[in-house]
Amino acid sequence: MENRRCCLRHTYLAVKTQADKSFGGNQNWATGYMMRKYGCGVVAMGDVLIYLGIHRLPCNTDLLYGMLREDGCLSYPRYERYLRKMNKRYLGIIPGFGVPNFQLARAMNRYFRHYRIDLRARWCLSSGKMLERIQDSLSKDYPVILAIGQNIPFWRKKKLTLYRQENGVYLPATETKAHYVVVTGMENGYLQISSWGKEYFISWKEYQEYGKKYSSFWASNICLIQEKKGKKHE
Repeated sequence: MENRRCCLRHTYLAVKTQADKSFGGNQNWATGYMMRKYGCGVVAMGDVLIYLGIHRLPCNTDLLYGMLREDGCLSYPRYERYLRKMNKRYLGIIPGFGVPNFQLARAMNRYFRHYRIDLRARWCLSSGKMLERIQDSLSKDYPVILAIGQNIPFWRKKKLTLYRQENGVYLPATETKAHYVVVTGMENGYLQISSWGKEYFISWKEYQEYGKKYSSFWASNICLIQEKKGKKHE
């Protein structure tokens, strides 16, 4: 990965809040406790579908109506209502657990079928091909949902470090586990991600070590979006 550089073709979505504009969505904006505590999967899925809807005409559905402001940012009130609809219609949250990985792909496919979008989502299990699949997906302008799995056994407290970039240097910013993020780029051995409305970076080497030693690659893996066979979107 050291010499690879790949990213989405378009600027990632930003939500205009009172304080500033974000890098993707943030579950902490939600008014409900369940969404704030366990809603990262809903945010990840919702943000990926918004990105596709903005930049691919066949993916622009009625749920996105009026969300994009003239300045290119998303309207915060409409964004919050959109997440509530996604949670209610497609991706329910299990109290104390959140969203199972297989349920994430299933919910996205329900959305694609409902709106007759010729895409499909699938949860990957091969750790050896994960990086290659991330790069291929980004090169086709599909964001990738990445899971930082729960510890196994679950009572362990190991977390994965998320970094911020400053003048080309990656500095520790926060830590997390049992969390979904959206991959928007990759370079210098790091994945560029959106989480909690901010841009962070994950060391690919540290992610692999985390999945192998403290979680599992069934839980720490990716949800990919692909075109159906015989279909192509520009």
